[in-house]
Amino acid sequence: MNWRNFTPSDIEYDFEADKLSEHNLTYEEAIETFFNTFEARRNKSFKDRYVLIGQTNGGRKLKIIFQLKPNKIVRIITGWDI
Repeated sequence: MNWRNFTPSDIEYDFEADKLSEHNLTYEEAIETFFNTFEARRNKSFKDRYVLIGQTNGGRKLKIIFQLKPNKIVRIITGWDI
């Protein structure tokens, strides 16, 4: 995956099982990290999941765990401050 030119085609999140708010993050902040400079690498435990290190528009540095689905669809799983 060429992460430097990656733009998600859609972003999914399970609001019923909200994990972001447990770490005082908003869905909007998690989305912002995909549209700013970031680094991504495979998750060691799940081969279809990735770890994104990026920042929000306000400069908050975050680690986001996400699943990459077909057609560049991103499913955000959780995240926290770093």
